[in-house]
Amino acid sequence: LPLYLILGMLCGVVSVVFTRLVAWFTKSFDFIKEKFGLPPVVCPALGGLGAGIIALRYPGILYWGFTNVEEILHTGKTASAPGIWLLTQLAAAKVVATALCKGSGLVGGLYAPSLMIGAAVGAVFGGSAAEIINSAIPGNVAVAEPQAYALVGMAATLASVCSVPLTSVLLLFELTRDYRILLPLM
Repeated sequence: LPLYLILGMLCGVVSVVFTRLVAWFTKSFDFIKEKFGLPPVVCPALGGLGAGIIALRYPGILYWGFTNVEEILHTGKTASAPGIWLLTQLAAAKVVATALCKGSGLVGGLYAPSLMIGAAVGAVFGGSAAEIINSAIPGNVAVAEPQAYALVGMAATLASVCSVPLTSVLLLFELTRDYRILLPLM
């Protein structure tokens, strides 16, 4: 449970960065629109262009239903170092691209992106924690699978970004239908 507590704090930090970045992009696009007298249509086009440029390098940030989240949740038994590094980059790219789109005025929400960001942050944390603890303590230490941390990361990020803590707990509990995840989710 202490690892889940640390993960919750980490997801809280990511959520604060995410929401502040959305606010910053919103102010920036409002400033650009007023400064240059641009029509309202130009800012969403610029936001979409920026997200498209990011997606050229990280196509996983694009929304294809919940396929990306399912891929994170169905990864192998342990996260390898390249997988952890790629998920870290993907989470950061998703934060920037979503904040850019939302700040520019593009239609879209924060619900699905926060689930994807939380899953990536949780999987990175779980894989990293398992590697660190298993290398520090010889033997087989009981550390949960990265997927369990990904689920808790999804709930924590959704709760923080959208201000829906009870909804996120119930949603992820309904998704798993496993009583063992209830305490870490809370």
